[in-house]
Amino acid sequence: MIEHGLVDIQQLDSTIVVDLKYSTTDNFLGMDVYEGMQRAYLQPDVAEMLVRSQQYLKRIKPGYSLIVFDAARPRSVQQKMWDIVDAPFAEKIKFLSNPANGSIHNFAAAVDVSILNEEGDLLDMGTGFDYMGELAYPRLEQEMLEQGRLQPFQIENRQLLRRVMRHGGFWGIQTEWWHFNACTRAEARERYNIIE
Repeated sequence: MIEHGLVDIQQLDSTIVVDLKYSTTDNFLGMDVYEGMQRAYLQPDVAEMLVRSQQYLKRIKPGYSLIVFDAARPRSVQQKMWDIVDAPFAEKIKFLSNPANGSIHNFAAAVDVSILNEEGDLLDMGTGFDYMGELAYPRLEQEMLEQGRLQPFQIENRQLLRRVMRHGGFWGIQTEWWHFNACTRAEARERYNIIE
């Protein structure tokens, strides 16, 4: 990844915890598609944004930390994931970017994160990372709260994560509470090379 001009985020801030889920079997695919890669890489400016988010979190919640589940993802891995998922196209694109278009992860300009508390435990966001269902959708949080499927404290935890990430310059998406973009796909294409 270094050869693509990317930076290891822990070289910029060693307090950011990294647990790349696609380097384990603890993901929706149930397999290691990163073949053991343990470091999270981002574009240099995007990594700086993440450091700003971490610094802000540490300021407002001493002892808390961001944890990174995914960052730069080569398009070849995106293709592998696409091929593994056995679902109709219309279903597949609800939770997985088509490698033909490229994910913002493929430009190293998106990050999947959550928050650890002072004991090192994940904050309860109502679902785990990679949960493929409406319960993970930020746009449906109020509805899920009214139905009793999410608790107020879980939404507060998600709001904290969004506030922290916005402080660094990221914005979330409507279908995954853990996913944050540094720019649009068009901007990513303009600014960066896709990582094959």
